[in-house]
Amino acid sequence: MFQKAKSHRVPWLSGLLAWAGILAGPIQATTFEELAAKAAAAREADRIPEAIDLYGQALELRPAWADGWWGLGTLYYDTDQYSYGRQAFTEFVKLEEQSAPGWGFLGLCEFETGAYEPAREHMERSLGSGSGLTTELRQVLQFHYALALTRAGLYDRARRLFGPLMRRGIKDPALIAGIGLNVLALPMLPAEVPVDRKELVAHAGTTAYSWMGGDLAKAETGLRELLTAYPNAPGVHYFYATFLAASHPDEAMAEFQRELETNPQSAEARAMIALLLLGNSQVSPAMPYAVKAFKDLPGSPLTLYAYGAALSAAGDLRQAIEHLETAARLDPSNLDDHIALAGAYARAGRHTEARRERQASIDLARESLSSDRF
Repeated sequence: MFQKAKSHRVPWLSGLLAWAGILAGPIQATTFEELAAKAAAAREADRIPEAIDLYGQALELRPAWADGWWGLGTLYYDTDQYSYGRQAFTEFVKLEEQSAPGWGFLGLCEFETGAYEPAREHMERSLGSGSGLTTELRQVLQFHYALALTRAGLYDRARRLFGPLMRRGIKDPALIAGIGLNVLALPMLPAEVPVDRKELVAHAGTTAYSWMGGDLAKAETGLRELLTAYPNAPGVHYFYATFLAASHPDEAMAEFQRELETNPQSAEARAMIALLLLGNSQVSPAMPYAVKAFKDLPGSPLTLYAYGAALSAAGDLRQAIEHLETAARLDPSNLDDHIALAGAYARAGRHTEARRERQASIDLARESLSSDRF
């Protein structure tokens, strides 16, 4: 379901296609208008190589023809020629900077060619525009954007995109795998999962699906089965600990510690231990965990937040604000970051910024209540 978004017959090309059906004929095309008509007619007839060639000829005559770059880009996308599609959509968005579909297809082509950082930027720009996207294209973009965020270790941001897809009843295996990687805190794509981890990732994804859907009993059963089957697999104890964190923090602490025993490189587990200790006002014990987590994974919003929160609790407000600001910039929809920033700003006497962050916190809280995020 998520492998393709339909790109043919977008509304603003329909006039051109109809015109092409009338004007296209057997004569040799020599003008831009004739080439454009023949390109549209060839596309309508699914003569794809011919259409690509004709679009190319027409664009040589008129490089500022936005519809031509769109037509060429979507033909390349539909035929899995993503590198060429990326080039065509790059030209298209130069001419149509406000086109959400254009930025979206550019991001999808970049994703398929392994250019994940610009893909994230351009898919985010497309999804953030709020207009011009079909339901199908929006879902495909949300899915691929969530995968790219997970691959980058931006798990919380990705989870807020997986949730709405899951709640629409979608049970695509790739979605299940993406959710599984996310909750296990494994920064990779479903296609990159080693063969010997595929069942683990699928089991974790299915269990998380139940959790996100509100079936906590089924989720807990799945988690216990996961722990029995994969007691030493990276991410399993971390997943269980995050499940327990809100209702059973002491048990969660023990599971995060077990994660570190089986997976000593888990910066996420260290960050969560630091936050649980800070929640119990244990600042000194929390600091080494927060420092180590940040040093091991300095680009993670979670480790930045944990270290910033520890610094704030220790009274180092200048550094705390610096790290919390970076965390909020990387994950602007994270309520905890803004709440922590508001407190740090207030304690530092920066009352204007504190008011701004309090308002941001209120807005995010309202949004979470009125949206289908989880």
